[in-house]
Amino acid sequence: MKVLVTGATGFVASHLIPALIDGGHDVLACGHDESRLDRYPVASRVVVDLRDRTLASQLPTRIDAVIHLAQANVGFPDAFADLWEVNAGSTARLLDWARRAGARSFVFASTGSVYGPGERPWHEDDPVAGAGAYAATKVAAERIVGAFAPHMSTVTLRLFGPYGAGQRGRLVPGLVGRVLRGDAVSLRDGGRPRINPVWIGDVVKVFIASLELGGNHTVNLAGEEILSIRDMATIIGEVANRVPVFDEVPGSSGGDTVGDTARLRELIGSGPFVPFRDGVASVVADILATPR
Repeated sequence: MKVLVTGATGFVASHLIPALIDGGHDVLACGHDESRLDRYPVASRVVVDLRDRTLASQLPTRIDAVIHLAQANVGFPDAFADLWEVNAGSTARLLDWARRAGARSFVFASTGSVYGPGERPWHEDDPVAGAGAYAATKVAAERIVGAFAPHMSTVTLRLFGPYGAGQRGRLVPGLVGRVLRGDAVSLRDGGRPRINPVWIGDVVKVFIASLELGGNHTVNLAGEEILSIRDMATIIGEVANRVPVFDEVPGSSGGDTVGDTARLRELIGSGPFVPFRDGVASVVADILATPR
């Protein structure tokens, strides 16, 4: 299968593209930074700016499937135009091009942020009421994907806390870094919010399975364990042989962000996911091996 992957220089793509190639797929890695696309010597590469209205003219005339990972989460309100163009505008342009290029499948990476915080696991049929410009643009992109459902298989995957080796600047690697350095982990509401993070290897399996799913679906892509900040830091300490330091601070955590995974199990059936203890061990090893 010939698969276009956008956001090819990002964290998820850095694990997904090699797995697609190993699975025999013909991958076209799409990104805006040519120097960072060199990590995929086996894949075809195309350097494009997804905000470009002439995007379709820079892409091949035939494609089998698209995995749209590219996104922006830049400052609001000053950079809202870029936020909209990357998250929603590029999705519309890619879908229109994919339809004309004969794509059978379009897999879109959305986010659990579209729901906002809550007190129970979010189901895919719940209203999306996430606050902020980023969530609003992702909701808009989801609606655009849905509009193309009569023309191809569409799968929207709402990611909840993906983590793994090579990731930086996110919750799990941030917690790992603090525990390894002996820095205090701030806790509100007894260690909340709670999330159900998902290891990158499982994320990759679901994306690849979604290419062949058929039909039109929106699916939460989340882990099986619901963990608080305290839970995660404690497990990281056990894995790394460190004692985490906690600092109880006043204020609300804002609520949990947990995704119901029943539909994921029903549609994908990818088997048991890697436990957080095992998945985070790869993050600990990666950070310890990275020169400071």
